[in-house]
Parts: sequence; C-alpha cells; structure tokens
Amino acid sequence: MNCSSCSYILPSEDSLFCPHCGEKLEKEDCCGVCGKPYLPNANFCDRCGSPVERAKAPDQQLFAEPQGEEDDHRGKVYHTREVALGIVYEDWALIHGGEFVMGSPVDELYRFDYERQHQVQINSFELMKTPVTFAMYDAYCDVHDIVKPRDEGWGRGNRPAINISYWDAIDYCSWLRKVTGWKIRLTTEAEWEYACRAGTGTPFSTGESISSDQANFDGTFIYGKGERGIKRGMTTPVGQFAPNLWGLYDMHGNVWEWCSSEYENDYNGLEQLSACRAVDNHNPRVVRGGSWYNVPGSLRSASRNKLAPDLHFLKVGFRIVREIK
Repeated sequence: MNCSSCSYILPSEDSLFCPHCGEKLEKEDCCGVCGKPYLPNANFCDRCGSPVERAKAPDQQLFAEPQGEEDDHRGKVYHTREVALGIVYEDWALIHGGEFVMGSPVDELYRFDYERQHQVQINSFELMKTPVTFAMYDAYCDVHDIVKPRDEGWGRGNRPAINISYWDAIDYCSWLRKVTGWKIRLTTEAEWEYACRAGTGTPFSTGESISSDQANFDGTFIYGKGERGIKRGMTTPVGQFAPNLWGLYDMHGNVWEWCSSEYENDYNGLEQLSACRAVDNHNPRVVRGGSWYNVPGSLRSASRNKLAPDLHFLKVGFRIVREIK
C-alpha cells in the first residue's frame, strides 16, 4: 500500500499517517482517529467513540475533539484515543486552572532574589506527563530527513530528547500542530511552575527535600535534612520515578525543560507569556527543573535558569502543552 500524496510504501495497512510526508491516510469505512473499521450502520466508532461523520470528513482536523467526559481523580477523562507518532491519550495530564503563589519565600534554602513571590492565575491545559522522548522526536526527524540530535551514547527510545535548541523545540511543536490539529506549544514559565508544584508550597513537590530515589540529579549533594544518594551521570528513561500529585513525571531533574517565556530577572509579566512566535527575539528563554547533572537546589520548584534560544546542551530537553480551549 502506497501513500496517495508521496507514493511512499507504507509499513502497515493499519497506518494512520504516512511516516514519510506526515499526511493523513484516508481509509474507507475506518475510523480516522484510531483506525478501527466501523461496525455496520454505526454512528460512532465502537473503540474510541469518535462520530463517524467527523472521522470521515476530509476537511476536519486529523483527530476528533473529545466527545465525552466523566469524573475521576483529575476531573475529566477524554474518551477519544489519539495516536500520533508515539503519542497516545495516556501521555497527557489534564491540569486544572487556578491561582497559586509563584516564586520562593525569602527563607527557602538556596533561593535567589529573582524568585520573588507573586500571585498568578493559570487557565486549564493539558500537559505531557513526561519530557518529549527521543522516540517522539526521532519520528519528526525521520519525516523531515533531519539529522537526529546526539544521545551522548546513553540511548534513545524512552529517554528524554536532548541536544535540542529552543527553536528546534518550537519547530517540533509547529509540525505536531499541523499534522494533528492539536494546539501544541511549550509551557509558559508560570504554567511550568504551577504544574511542577502540583498544589504544594514546599521547595519540591516531594516536600522539604528530595532524594536520588525520587529524581535523577547529583545525589552526592543533599538539600536540608535530605539523605545523600547517588550520581548517575546521565539521563534516565522517562517515568522511572514516582510522579507528582498531578501525575507528572520528571518535573524535578533528568533534563532542564525549555519554557516558551522570555527570561526577565524580575517577574514583570513575561513569565505568563509565550515568546515562541517572536522569531526575531534572540533574548534568553527560560529553562526549568534542573537536570541529571545538577545539585538538588537547582531542582526546586521555584528555581529558574536561562539559555540563549539557538543553543543546545546535553542537559536540556522540553515538554509540551496541548491547549483545551
């Protein structure tokens, strides 16, 4: 079977996209969301619940919008099961909006003056539970015939993608948005801290301290009354440690994560804005979370760092937002 757009030989008749050009593959009498053949006279797909008319309509988005919801520990469960180049429904966490105190109190250990506390209001959004992995990013590189970023010999697959600049991350978001119809972007700095804290006001979402059993960092250093641990000296596969209270993995350590916000030394509002479309703005962008290399003080929920957007490092990756409005 060949792609009708580029004639690429498809690896499977069950493919929903062409892995070469990224085009949606129209298949008669099959769900455009999950690929399952429709039952006779069905109005909805019996696997994912997508309406038949929406899945077949050529001018609609590649994936149906969520069709139903029910209560669980996070509030909403989306019934549509999206599958796109290694990204599935279970990869997303719904983050309910609210107000929180961003920054650190003046008595927090190893804090800096540029972590001034202030109230911030956050709208609801969906956040990928882990940093973007090499498996996800390599699929994008394969489609566009882009040289894949180095993994430093640590392995690819389920490890966080590293050696990716801010602009590389933005290009990935733009491509994913185009091929899926999802409103994909990087987090603002405020959204990132809100999600990392997960309702906590302590230095870490784990409490007053953090250990190398809870995150990947240089555990030979301790924070507060924490215990000395190990230094792994490289990234670890995503999701290896317990998630925070909102189901998010690796918010502390493993890799610094690009945020969409331009960095400013004092909080004056840029932390709530995205600079991803400001292609002529080469001012530093925010990175958050600390990495496998850093001491625990750099992993604090309020800890901030900055990096020129055209640079890439083996300590830096990214995580993506899917807007729900």
